[in-house]
Amino acid sequence: MYWLNRLRGTHSWWAKVIAIFLGLGFGLTTWNPYIGVAVAVGYLAGESMAWGEWIGGLIRKYTGVPNIENPRRDGLKYGIQWIATKFYDLDTTEYHFLSLAIRGFYWWFLTLVSLYYVMNPVVLTIGILLLSIGFPISVKLGCRDLEGKDAWNEAEYIYGGFQDVILLSIVGIIFLTS
Repeated sequence: MYWLNRLRGTHSWWAKVIAIFLGLGFGLTTWNPYIGVAVAVGYLAGESMAWGEWIGGLIRKYTGVPNIENPRRDGLKYGIQWIATKFYDLDTTEYHFLSLAIRGFYWWFLTLVSLYYVMNPVVLTIGILLLSIGFPISVKLGCRDLEGKDAWNEAEYIYGGFQDVILLSIVGIIFLTS
């Protein structure tokens, strides 16, 4: 996923390749084709929403570089923005971090929900929560020493490596417990 996550961020058709890869991987790991299909469909459904506003906001907050994408105000009455503004003011570092974490939860919960039938739900929930907070943490790490130039690219590489660790851990747990 290390390189694939960056390709997914650059060329949207890679999301479909990754969905097939994950679906096949989890379908074969569990010997259940329905879980494989559910993982692939969940990945595509979760991956489809925008992240750019919050990534750009964090890069600007961490580096001082002007925002790549301006904060939208159209979502303040619903969705992720509505939830995040219940805790933090719009366009603060905390707001962008929480928004990305909620967005990550949405993505990975949809992707991995079918695995609740084949593994310990507490362990899977921990994996989903780690994947959820992984991207805002990756943005923070991607901004170190880069002054915002390639921070977005770097964050996607870091998050791809983070996904490798968590997803391979989930696969290993499924193997060890089945």
